[in-house]
Amino acid sequence: MDTFIIIPNVNKDDNLEVTQLLIHWLEVNQYKIILPNHVAQSLNKPYGADLNSVYKEADCAIILGGDGTIIHSARELAEYSIPILGINLGHLGFLAEVEKGDAVHTLKQVVKGHYSMQKRMMLDAHLCCDESTKKIGHALNDIVITRSRSLSRILRFKIYVNHTLVNAYSADGVIISTPTGSTAYNLSAGGPLLNPKDEMIIITPICPHSLYSRSIVLSKEDIVKIVIAQDERLIDQDIMLTIDGQEGRVLKENEEVLITKSKYYTSLITTGQNNYYELLRKKLGN
Repeated sequence: MDTFIIIPNVNKDDNLEVTQLLIHWLEVNQYKIILPNHVAQSLNKPYGADLNSVYKEADCAIILGGDGTIIHSARELAEYSIPILGINLGHLGFLAEVEKGDAVHTLKQVVKGHYSMQKRMMLDAHLCCDESTKKIGHALNDIVITRSRSLSRILRFKIYVNHTLVNAYSADGVIISTPTGSTAYNLSAGGPLLNPKDEMIIITPICPHSLYSRSIVLSKEDIVKIVIAQDERLIDQDIMLTIDGQEGRVLKENEEVLITKSKYYTSLITTGQNNYYELLRKKLGN
């Protein structure tokens, strides 16, 4: 690895302290550095760039922040197959296994080749309308459909898997999750935990109005289609699709949602410091 993009969350890295430590080490050891323009200007460094134009040049992206910061960057980096080294400046840190005090030490190990790579499955979301299909994004964690304003109203929808009806639901919404996202909204909604190295799709209704609605775990090859009841579309037009809780789009009349495994993966660098099940106990255990 010769070229490193450093993407810090400036709200979490106080005075860009950890970012500056990493830059100093890379400078001393003569590695090429790329920074977002606003970070380079703040630190008076000559490495600033419009990241979208230089992603192809990078061998590694160092992301400093919490899981939300990494998830946001992962969607941009996935199509370039750039591995991510996550430095945890947040709380849970499921995706960033490296704590800030170990940042430079871990970077030294990475450049020596003392690391492994975890490939994390992603999902694609498509909108289908009038026999046309349009991709609207890919997700590392989940794709969620809920109401955006009328929170007291139940959403009625049908779920199809491989074009076969699974069930009709009355619920607050539905979460379609990856194994990586199983510890996020899916977990809060009572869904199952999966090992993030697996490749499966989880369907979890949100607060279903039923005694028997449960999560469904599908294979990576399955195709999920969600059809909102027609009368629901005429009420307030407030049905929202969100990707990783960070990007949103209001669903329009006659649109259906198609969700499939993405051809893209998020590649996470790991130094083997944490076993996944140890991490679960550490982060979620009482």
